[in-house]
Amino acid sequence: MKGKHHILIETESLRYEFDVRRNITVLQGESATGKTTLIDILAEYSKKGRGGGIRVQSDVPCFVFNGSADRWMYELGGMSGGVIFIDEDYRFIQSNEFAEYLAHSDNYYVLVTRKPLYNLPYSINEIYGIRTSGKYHFPEKIYHEFYPIYGDNYGNISDEKRILLLIEDKEAGYDFFKDMVGDGRCMSAEGNAGIYPRIIEIGSSEDILLIADGAAFGSYVDKVVHLRQLRGHIAIYFPESFEWMVLKSGIIKGRDILNMLESPEEYIDSKEYMSWERFFTALLIELTKDDPIKRYSKSGITDFYRGQNAEKILGVMPEEIRRLI
Repeated sequence: MKGKHHILIETESLRYEFDVRRNITVLQGESATGKTTLIDILAEYSKKGRGGGIRVQSDVPCFVFNGSADRWMYELGGMSGGVIFIDEDYRFIQSNEFAEYLAHSDNYYVLVTRKPLYNLPYSINEIYGIRTSGKYHFPEKIYHEFYPIYGDNYGNISDEKRILLLIEDKEAGYDFFKDMVGDGRCMSAEGNAGIYPRIIEIGSSEDILLIADGAAFGSYVDKVVHLRQLRGHIAIYFPESFEWMVLKSGIIKGRDILNMLESPEEYIDSKEYMSWERFFTALLIELTKDDPIKRYSKSGITDFYRGQNAEKILGVMPEEIRRLI
């Protein structure tokens, strides 16, 4: 499935309105914020339709999984081309089997969970809470809206001190930033799971700039943000991926690149790409495969991605991050 889908769910007293645009959307937040109510309303709608006083408006079907936890794969198989809502009571959403299933699914999923889903590569930009807006007032409808929990909050550290760059990957992205600042100021976390323990290992004596692929960092972001709040001296930058930065810089030319960067959801099929990071990697490799000078590989960068082109790639970063490098 592709595209951004606008969903409106309404009863006599409640209204939810939101967009989904990736294969995985995560709803977090404390109890009594409206997450379970949303699931319950959709479940009631699936039983009674509009006869139950519920209106659902969407350009694709909306399903609620309320079946057997032991037969989840079979029951999900009967739902196609829509948005599936699953509550955290179904623990299979934390399993490797569920992750493998999603990798080839033509549905989008809205997962209600207070726990990180470490098996799933979901974006920090698709983690939402639900809040009550002032759009309506009692005794009128209560209007619920999704809000992104993790916005562009980069942190505040001085650029007068020596900054240590902590890079999520150990391949092309790490090579790029190591070239920019040298071995002594750049360290690889060797994957998402290594970031938190590596920050603990570094300790509080260093100011850190963390750069990680936002497209797949969703399950780890809360621990890192919480640690930054406790410890300070950590700036964070979460582009979609390093390959996204390269494409955004304009050093690679190709048909529809600007449109793909502007509205990735219109081009990325959830059945083919588990995360947007994988799409941008595949796109960059495809666009450069016939040019030995520009040819891109995850294993490391060529001279084409150094010098003036490196400065253009860095130019994609917000100024407050770029000045730290």
